[in-house]
Amino acid sequence: MPGSSTVRHLGARLGGFVRAALARRVLLPLLATLGALVLMLWPALLNGFPIVFFDTGGYIEAAAERELVEGRSLAYGLFLQATSLNWRTLWGPVVAQSLLTLWLLRLLCAGLAPSDGLPGGNGNGPGTLGLVALLALGTGMAWYTAQLMPDIAIPLVVATLWLLAFRWDRLSWGTRLGAAAVGLVSLLSHMSGMALGAGLVAVLALMKTVGVLGRPRSWRALRLLPAAALVVGSVVTLPLLNGAVTGETRLTPGGPLFLFGSLLQQGQVRRLLDERCAEDPHAYALCSYRHRLPTTADEFLWAEDSPLMALGGWEGMEPEAARINMAVMRAYPLALALSSLQAGMEQFFRVQTGDGLDEFHRSTREAVHQWLAPLEPAYLKADQQSEGPTPGMADLSNYLTVPLAYLALAALAALVPQAVRRRDGMALGALLFLWAALAGNALICGALSNPHDRYQNRLVWLVPVFALALNARLRQTEEATDEAEPALRVPNALSLPAALLRRRAARPVLTSSLIDLGVPDGLAAGDLAVGSAAELAVTPQP
Repeated sequence: MPGSSTVRHLGARLGGFVRAALARRVLLPLLATLGALVLMLWPALLNGFPIVFFDTGGYIEAAAERELVEGRSLAYGLFLQATSLNWRTLWGPVVAQSLLTLWLLRLLCAGLAPSDGLPGGNGNGPGTLGLVALLALGTGMAWYTAQLMPDIAIPLVVATLWLLAFRWDRLSWGTRLGAAAVGLVSLLSHMSGMALGAGLVAVLALMKTVGVLGRPRSWRALRLLPAAALVVGSVVTLPLLNGAVTGETRLTPGGPLFLFGSLLQQGQVRRLLDERCAEDPHAYALCSYRHRLPTTADEFLWAEDSPLMALGGWEGMEPEAARINMAVMRAYPLALALSSLQAGMEQFFRVQTGDGLDEFHRSTREAVHQWLAPLEPAYLKADQQSEGPTPGMADLSNYLTVPLAYLALAALAALVPQAVRRRDGMALGALLFLWAALAGNALICGALSNPHDRYQNRLVWLVPVFALALNARLRQTEEATDEAEPALRVPNALSLPAALLRRRAARPVLTSSLIDLGVPDGLAAGDLAVGSAAELAVTPQP
């Protein structure tokens, strides 16, 4: 019958529309996420096992023995245990790290420059894969998402604090809580993350003060409280967590020894001992060993024949180290400041990938053998443990990643005067925030520990993300679609109510689905741009 044929035809067309819609909203995002995961895990896939480091064994020990290990966060050890399904598979932690990084990366791109032309700005398209491919192959990012180490937590701290401070009003409550949870775990995972977070909160407080006192006016809207509460919460939570699990309510131990090693490498400890021990040979227990002190922090902290072992190890030496640290700071404040600045500057430009990945990793081998015996055959078969090619791939990649890192830093610097010239307060704030993060990380790690390539390499991959996004943003300011700072003008009485009404009407919400880990349609370029432009569209009447 003609009627039934028409119904079948319409049904077939409707079914085709439904299938096409499902493919766009479910299948394509899923394939994009899977493709991004492969890119973020390629070093581990090539290795045949997640990438490990010297320190990995300490995190496993802390969680397995429920004890505090010097310089190894119990919180990250518990993260490894939970995401590995109680040590059933160590692929769980690296998959979890990659998914969390991908989620925050998409939010960050959308928040920085909600633009159709920005890779990753619309969520789950080929642009996302392009951006992830650039970061996975052109930077060291994948070597940290695929590694059983909390190094990936440092860039996540930076991204989380920026989102909570600059984009709080554009985030849904679910996304706010999700970002805060990721930020809290990241802060708890490493003490350097807490120090960096505290410094960035101070930078945000300074920026907000500048905005309140004058310009850029958009800095007045910074949400300082969420970022500050997150950092303070981590400082309170870590000792409580340690106390609940181990009975020792304290921060991760070992800080005085790391600082001592840095002061030793800078030459300040030897100078102090030469002066004080000459006057009183019993001034410090270390006086008896001052003539055979090693010259580097690594040798003092980790060598088997180090005086540290003879003086009771980490626990026995910690009070003496703290006392010497204070004496050095009081005796040579100017020299210490200069040597710390020099160490920080050295650290800033050390951005090579592969630091320590081709070593024997004795402590990690022992930890896997003792607590993860079912996983030991796969672990020993991996390239890292069997002299395979994977560690050499990290060294080979430096011919590409190091020049790209310096180019990205130069591009980031070039964007600062552009943001000032175009009066884009949000862009300028993002640039200064990232520069503060890079400098703060270098100073903390270089001066309080000692310079290592991985310390800066683990963070510098954020530079091309910010540079690409903010470049796209600044290119759009001529069309007045973003939060460009207007010239200093006083609106008349007729224009102000209209601007306030536009601001009230445009309140888009920046959300992210935990199912597809993408940025939904609610975070499209026009949404965030319209809301941002409305906030600043206070112009005089002719």
